[in-house]
Parts: sequence; structure tokens; C-alpha cells
Amino acid sequence: MSLNTLAQALVSGALLGCFYTLMALAFSMILGVTRALNLAHGDLIILGGYLGYWLWSGSGLHPLFLVPVAAAALLPLALVWHWLFHRLPEPRELSSLVLTFGLSLLLQNIMLALWRGEYRLIASESLTGSLSLGGLRLNQGRLIVAVAALLVVGGLFLGLTRTRWGRAVRATSLDRDAAALLGINVDEATRTTFILAFCLCGAAGVLFATLHYLYPAGGIELTLLAIVLTIWAGVGRLRSVLVAGILLGVIEALTLAWSGPRWRELVVALMLLGSLLARSGGLARGWSH
Repeated sequence: MSLNTLAQALVSGALLGCFYTLMALAFSMILGVTRALNLAHGDLIILGGYLGYWLWSGSGLHPLFLVPVAAAALLPLALVWHWLFHRLPEPRELSSLVLTFGLSLLLQNIMLALWRGEYRLIASESLTGSLSLGGLRLNQGRLIVAVAALLVVGGLFLGLTRTRWGRAVRATSLDRDAAALLGINVDEATRTTFILAFCLCGAAGVLFATLHYLYPAGGIELTLLAIVLTIWAGVGRLRSVLVAGILLGVIEALTLAWSGPRWRELVVALMLLGSLLARSGGLARGWSH
């Protein structure tokens, strides 16, 4: 591997890692507040991507204009998920696995019925160009997606650290019972967290559809990536999730440059197993910023 190829892979991976951060935050938020694992997380992102593709193919609008539309379209599902999670019996962690596994299969079959099994991509001409920076060729679409993802993550960081809702969410994540005793409406904080997390899934779906092909079962890989990043960074640790996302993007880009796409899934799976062994005590808890 030449030095230029290595530098190209590092920069490309870092840009992709910014998107991975956005993708993982919704999973981490729900886990932090409810202690429940959402195995349908990746399928929600794919659904947002399909909605974005459907709107783009019908209207021809720039994909960035479709990001808020797809985010808002998933709001009804957020309320359904919240209603279902609120009624989960103990142990909540195990019950959430069973519930969301079934919801994942349901979403996959709905998407298969609506959009068939063909691969879909938002191939906007505004995202297909490249930029030259110091001898490196940067994909314009990947750069735009990275900037958009960083803006959303930055807005979320400000919301969690500078608003009353953010303080309520962080307190609920640390200790739900103690937060309730302090007068925090934990149910409202949980509901708002679901709404925001699903909006992030819809937004991430449109951005994902500009980078990768969509297909109904594609959410499985995205859920795996979100789990890996959450284990690495800890629940709700925004800065750590950003670092972990960039690291994962770089590792993935180096794998692709070194050995091609056939080893990509294996490397991610091995990283998940290694993360579970290294963090045998479980996922980190708490909304630390």
C-alpha cells in the first residue's frame, strides 16, 4: 500500500466515521434512557433511506432537503416504540431483544413488499463529484454527509448540555428512580428521547442512501455497527462516540484498501467480539459529555 493510498484511506475513513457517529447515537440514546436494546435500529435507518429515495426519485430535490422530511416521517413510529417499550416486562434487557427482533423482521418484510429486493441508491449528481486537497481526492458526497452529520451531532451535544430537557435525559440515564424523586418527569424525558432518536434514524437513513445501496435486510449490519460503537464509547458519551465512529471508519477504510470488501464484515464482527471480551462488565452507563 502506497503512502498516498494510505492517506486517502485515512481521510475517507474519517469522513465515513462522522456518519457512523450519527448512526450510533440514536441506538445509544435509547439504551441509555431505557436500558433496552433496539435490534430494529438499523432497519429504521434503512426505512428512512427508502423514504428519502422515494421522495428524491419522485421530486428530484437535493437529498439534504429530504433529511428533515424523513426525520419527521418516523415520528409516529417513535411513539409506537415508546408505547411498546413502556410495557416491557422484566428483565427489560431480555424482553427488549425479543420484541425488537420481531419488529426488525416486520420492518424488513414491509420494506420488501413496498420496494422489492432491488438495490436502491440516491445517486444525486451534486454528490458524485470529487475535490482535490493536497494531492488527495475526496468524494464530494462523503464530505457533505460528514459535515451534515457533524452539524447534527453538534446540535445534539448543545441540546443535551445546555437545555433543561438535556439535563433531564442525562439524569434519567444515570438513575431513573433518583431523577423521579428530584421531580423530573422521567416518562416525558423518555418519550422525547425516543422522538429525537427516531428523527436521527430518519436523517441518517437519507445520508446513508447517498453512500451505500439500500436493500431490505441491510439494517442488520448497521445495528451491528451501532452496538460496536456503543460498547467502545459507552452509553451516551457523545465525544467518545465521535472518536469511536472515526476510528471504526478508518479501520474499515484500511481493510477495504488492504484486502477488498470481502473482509469488511468479518473485521467488524471480530471487533464486536473483542469489544465484548474487553468490556465483560457490560456497557458503560451514564450520559457523560
